Amino acid sequence: MACLLFQKLMECAQAIEGGRLDDADSLLVQHECFEIFVKNLQPMFELHSKDDVEANVLAICRQEKEKLIKYFDSLSCLLSLTLELWSSNDRMMIYCCLTVHFIDDGWQLKKKILAFRKLRYNYDMGTVHEFIKSVLAEWRINKNVRFILLDITPPKEHMIGELRSKVSDITIHGHLFCVSSYAQILSLLVQDGLSEIRGLLYKIRECIEYVNGSSLGRQIFQMAIRNGSLQGKEMPFQDVPARWDTTFLMLERSLEFREAFNHLEHFDCDFKVNPSAEEWNKATSICECLKEFHKSTSNFPTTVEGYFLSGKFDEYWGEASLALGISVVLNPSFKLELVEYGYQQIYGIDASLHLSKFLGNVTGVYHKYAKDFGDEGPSSSAMVDKSLRPSSDISFEEWRKGRYERNMVQSQQNELDQYLEQPPEKLDKDGDVLAWWQQNAQKFPILGKMARDFLAIPVSTAISKSSEVMKMTPVHEGLVFNMWEGLVGQP
Repeated sequence: MACLLFQKLMECAQAIEGGRLDDADSLLVQHECFEIFVKNLQPMFELHSKDDVEANVLAICRQEKEKLIKYFDSLSCLLSLTLELWSSNDRMMIYCCLTVHFIDDGWQLKKKILAFRKLRYNYDMGTVHEFIKSVLAEWRINKNVRFILLDITPPKEHMIGELRSKVSDITIHGHLFCVSSYAQILSLLVQDGLSEIRGLLYKIRECIEYVNGSSLGRQIFQMAIRNGSLQGKEMPFQDVPARWDTTFLMLERSLEFREAFNHLEHFDCDFKVNPSAEEWNKATSICECLKEFHKSTSNFPTTVEGYFLSGKFDEYWGEASLALGISVVLNPSFKLELVEYGYQQIYGIDASLHLSKFLGNVTGVYHKYAKDFGDEGPSSSAMVDKSLRPSSDISFEEWRKGRYERNMVQSQQNELDQYLEQPPEKLDKDGDVLAWWQQNAQKFPILGKMARDFLAIPVSTAISKSSEVMKMTPVHEGLVFNMWEGLVGQP
């Protein structure tokens, strides 16, 4: 009896491991073999149905969502949103992802996916507007949003203008700006290059699909992994062709398994899509180029590092330039220096005019914050007269008089003046700007509030992309969509 039971267990285990299950459309855990296998391992274990598991997961998602709603309500900062739109592989469905970015009370940069929805392919900006409006109301943050960054590549001005006019009534502090962000510009360049190697990319995608879909191929591939010391490495997955960053990851991981694919070609006569040695070498060269592009987008967490990316400043950033410029000024290692330098490079002899206008706008924003803070302070004035600073060739009495006069001037300055009057901080190479503000927020409370709002603005939507969103596997596609959205949105 024991031998028969053991034999049955082994048959079930082998069927599960080899994927040789009769009902190909069922989830593995629903199969009779799996249920028998688990029951014999632990008779007390209760195997829940798919519907029960789904209901439990969604209940947990709702509980966590309520916690996040209360958490957002307790934050003393404004929020920034990124809205990303992309199409499915078959171009029949548009996916819309709304992510919130903010700096928490511990001065840590955070982001949360609020919603991940399907839109019809022939969507319009009215649909997007209703989506944003419903999500903000659902999360009860419609009065706390300052910026919305919309990712449409390439930007469609008529759609942007339509959405801007519609979204203006959603938020008190809202300011919609849509730019060809750094990541979008790179995306256009990279996609042009990738179009030249469509055949090679097709082969690599077919390699991955063959390993995932063929029982024999998977067994031989796993054998090659064990023999080639490749265990522990992340398996390659199919990319989302519209997203070059996933294509890079697909190439990078596939190259690590190059020998395993070659081994599969040698032992499986049905595997006929393996790239040639020349094509693998070409893939290596392309992957090295993509790695540099990937690094550049990955290293752009906030606006503070991406203000001046091109001489065509107005074309790329447009109306968003003030917000981006304020973010740079609020970087204590730059303050006005980077803005001055950038304006000189862009505007030449007219730089001083643009800088004066920029400073006036920054001061206006500061006074709005000061008014909300209950301390409007004196009007922004000229910097402290440098002649009041002590020198080695003056007497003690002159120095004392200058010190008194200097203190009198400083007492009339507002926080913005005092902050800009002090020289930029010499932060370490990897100096944490947010850590500096955490330490100095009490000294500059109004500017600290501005820093929390403006430094959370992402310069690119590239950082919003969740790996869970991008990897759309057959398992995901088999889920009820609200289940998928719930899993994607969890921290």
